[in-house]
This record gives sequence, C-alpha cells and structure tokens, in this order.
Amino acid sequence: MLKTIALKNSMKTLALLSVTAFAATSGLVFGTMQAASALNWNWNYSGTGIAANGTFTTNNTPNDLGFYLISGITGTRNGETITGLQPAGTPIPGNEPFNVDN
Repeated sequence: MLKTIALKNSMKTLALLSVTAFAATSGLVFGTMQAASALNWNWNYSGTGIAANGTFTTNNTPNDLGFYLISGITGTRNGETITGLQPAGTPIPGNEPFNVDN
C-alpha cells in the first residue's frame, strides 16, 4: 500500500512522489519473489555397486500426459557430483537409437 504525504514545497512533493514511484517499480523489477513455477523432488537409488541421491527441479505443473519437465539436478552418484542432465532428444552413449525424453 502506497501513501503520499502532502508537503508545502511542491519540489519536495515531486521528489517524494519520484522516490515512492521508484521504490514501487524497483520492487517489481528487482524484487526477490521466487517464481512459483518450480518444484524440488528428492530422489535416490541403489544397486550392486551403485548408490546415488539428490534433487530434481521441475516445472510446477505436469504436461498433458501428467509428466513434469526436469529443468535441473543436483546430487551424487558413487560419491561423484552429478554435473547435469542428458539433453532431451539425444541418446545416451551406448544406448542408441533410443533418445532421452527428459
């Protein structure tokens, strides 16, 4: 909620209005509101000689088929840091011709 304080000097009023307008618009442009379009999913798996865990970041809502697009990943596999995702539409080396669909 914005309030304007009436001042006798019109230059002071103009300056106050300018500061108020800048504060209001900079909050919109430089604000720290986080987008409501991401979800974090904790995951893990293990098998003979394999242990991995981390977090996926996805869209907030599923697509028409009910799947969530993964946009980021963090975690480790056998103690090594996971550095990224296989790009959608490309095959995992050795698994050609089957493309990753995210």
